[in-house]
Amino acid sequence: MKDCKLLLLFFVLGSLIASCGKVESPEFRKLDSFKVKKLDFQKADLGFNVTYFNPNNFGVSVKEAEIDIFVDSVYLGKFVQEQEIDVIKKSEFSLPLKGSVSIAKALQLNLNDITNRQVLVKANGAVKVGKAGIFITKPINYQGKHKVDLNLIKNPAF
Repeated sequence: MKDCKLLLLFFVLGSLIASCGKVESPEFRKLDSFKVKKLDFQKADLGFNVTYFNPNNFGVSVKEAEIDIFVDSVYLGKFVQEQEIDVIKKSEFSLPLKGSVSIAKALQLNLNDITNRQVLVKANGAVKVGKAGIFITKPINYQGKHKVDLNLIKNPAF
């Protein structure tokens, strides 16, 4: 009986590997849905979405992500994903991230002209992805220039 289960496991894993073919990395699309969730004298709780495109012919689940965010070389903090996201094959998906930024760190940014230029955004961390209950951790290393639209930052919860 044990040999039968082991043979079945190898068959299933072999089928999964053969059906996947070449695995392509997700393509970054945009940062959006910036929100100030809470603001006080010490920190600001922020949330935003990172949208990607899955170019693969199979879907996965993104279980968790922890990403260190830098803007113009200023470390803002660690941002995390709290809910599992199902990613459909050949489609866009968004990871909702949230974290806290100390007011002291925010003041290190040149806020006077931040809306008049592009800022350098760096993201370093890891994401846990998988299928059928088997998850692996993949690194995230992103760097790109973005225009900040303060009109997107609405309705702080005071």
